[in-house]
Amino acid sequence: MAEKDLNLVGKLAPDERAIAEFRLRNISPDDAKYAEASRDLADFLSPKAEWQICAFVQRTLLEARVEFGQAEKRHLDEVDRAMHQISPLNMALLEEKVTKHDQLAVIEEIGRFVSPETKALLHPGTTSYDILDTARAYMFKRAWFEVIRSEISKGIEKLCDISQKAEDEKILQVGRTHLQDTSPVPFALTMAGYAGRIADRVELCDQYFSDLRGKVSGIVGTGASVEMVVAKPGKDSRFFEDTVLGKLGLSSDLTATQVTQKEKVADLGHGLTTLMHVLADFTNDMRMLYSSAIGEITSRDAAQRLGGSSADATKNNPIQYENMTGKAAVVESGMRVLYEMIHSDFQRDLRGSVQARYQPQSMMTQVYEAFLRLNKTLPQLSINADRMERNLQPVRDNPSEAMVAILRGKGFVHSQYGVGHDFVKEIGKVAKSTGRKLVDVALEDSEFSALYKTLPENHQQILQGRLENYVGTAYQRANLLRTYARYTAKRTFELK
Repeated sequence: MAEKDLNLVGKLAPDERAIAEFRLRNISPDDAKYAEASRDLADFLSPKAEWQICAFVQRTLLEARVEFGQAEKRHLDEVDRAMHQISPLNMALLEEKVTKHDQLAVIEEIGRFVSPETKALLHPGTTSYDILDTARAYMFKRAWFEVIRSEISKGIEKLCDISQKAEDEKILQVGRTHLQDTSPVPFALTMAGYAGRIADRVELCDQYFSDLRGKVSGIVGTGASVEMVVAKPGKDSRFFEDTVLGKLGLSSDLTATQVTQKEKVADLGHGLTTLMHVLADFTNDMRMLYSSAIGEITSRDAAQRLGGSSADATKNNPIQYENMTGKAAVVESGMRVLYEMIHSDFQRDLRGSVQARYQPQSMMTQVYEAFLRLNKTLPQLSINADRMERNLQPVRDNPSEAMVAILRGKGFVHSQYGVGHDFVKEIGKVAKSTGRKLVDVALEDSEFSALYKTLPENHQQILQGRLENYVGTAYQRANLLRTYARYTAKRTFELK
């Protein structure tokens, strides 16, 4: 590589270099190595987004007060203008150097751009976690439905496309149970199965993210402080809470104390974790199919590039599949934090405050990055049909499971060996030791030979190794799975 210009830093503009240097100082890979990949989530999961959404919740509280006749439209107009001027960075600095409190910093920052009269109408009997827990529920929900889910849907569609192509080409793959070869599986069903499993997890996550809750019920959750500020005949603090949260597309957590209860956040963490483990199950299978020993798939770009190893210059490593597989454990590790967030000493303590800075934001980011990677990898997937056929050939020569099933269907009992399973076991030993086809050995037995002549032609062909006839309803199942998966991928949701 000596002839190449490797001074890439020198090619960066000053602002690009400053950003790159900053990223190198970040501890979290989400903010360093993967920062570019996860940038679309920054509008929902970054500290900047959190400051902005907290300000938006304050604005929504004021909008509800206008509707309650406790503020004027001019007050809301002031805040709406201020929303274009406030600085998340200044809020962060105010918290650190002046207020020592995040939500007080939000109010002070909005207050810089509105009249004292309008500022006094903000934060009506609410506590900081009326704002923060509500803001986070709003952010998480939108991040899932507007960014993460759409990326996963692309992956589902790509899996379905590969499945359809494999069905069109009637690609048959040896089945493997306990890592041992057995009866065949259409590759179309393998891919459709994973598309269906991911779609199933997506529907579960849809349910969990849709059910996130907010609160506008004050310092201990009774609504008393809010009621002192906003209540009027026929419209109590519960009505006010529902009005505010309805504008944000959220329901109220009636079990809330000073904080919303975190079981529902743990639920969405469970959904993300099982989703990632399904993805990891797929990518690990692909990793093994990619192996030198099996060699049934490869990645076209990696095969052309080579050099996946610093020691062996011609190795074609399944880098992307291994990276995606490894992320499942990283996502799962966040569940320990989410489970702990369920606990609170009475109405609130600060343990959950620090824990909520990390999760589920990191879990969501890792899931998103994994599916970004998947969608770059799947278009490069190359199926080695010749290798699949070569790996299937020993089963064509020795279709023992199919023979057992056929004999069971006929109620076959051998006079010496007993039921069909035991008969196949005995002749299978001979076939393997002599290197002959299973059916040829079996036909030397007069009892089996007599039965064989009565079998339908289709069954005879299967025993002769035509395993294309031994796939049952696999293609029907694949079609049903693709239909379900594509429907799930294309579902749309209206968010407020």
